[in-house]
Amino acid sequence: MSDGTGYGDSELESFAAIWGEVAAVADDLLSHPDPTVVTQVEELLDWVDVFHRDGLGRLVEMVRSWRGELFLNSVAQDEVAGTMLAAYGLGEGPALEAEAAEAVEAALAEVRPLVESHGGALEVDHVKDGVVAVRMLGTCDGCPSSSATLTYGVEAALRNHWPNFRRLELLDPPAEVDPEKAALECVTAPAPASVPVELHSPGS
Repeated sequence: MSDGTGYGDSELESFAAIWGEVAAVADDLLSHPDPTVVTQVEELLDWVDVFHRDGLGRLVEMVRSWRGELFLNSVAQDEVAGTMLAAYGLGEGPALEAEAAEAVEAALAEVRPLVESHGGALEVDHVKDGVVAVRMLGTCDGCPSSSATLTYGVEAALRNHWPNFRRLELLDPPAEVDPEKAALECVTAPAPASVPVELHSPGS
């Protein structure tokens, strides 16, 4: 029996296979001989991906704020909803946590030598649902260059290593910049050509 979407109940039972079909259609379109079509398809996929990842991520964060871990555990067992959350690294599960921890550590391994070269330190407080919460310690705390280090160094590395990365949160930000640290020769990564995603503090 059809539900009006073109898929019957038996087909819905193998929902996970739909991801493979989506990928196959996308690959066909990305192989189109017209480069304009390829560019448009790439842009469409990127925007849909951002929309889904951040939309679902915000939903999961709201569920957690109401102590909804048990609910998220149940969602993870559902073939349809669980598959969607897992596709974006959201929800509960040791596999998701291990994947996130490995990706974040690989990203920070690239940045820590830069941060530590002038007496700074980077501490990860927690990683959850695509959000990485960090503290800047040592000479980085209150340093005028710390924002650039976070945005162009830490955030850029996270995006390169973790496809499910959503945003970076700075915990316990200094109330003001320390003028005595303005002379520190901190080498930060160059700013990208595009405008970066805004750095968030918890609650913003």
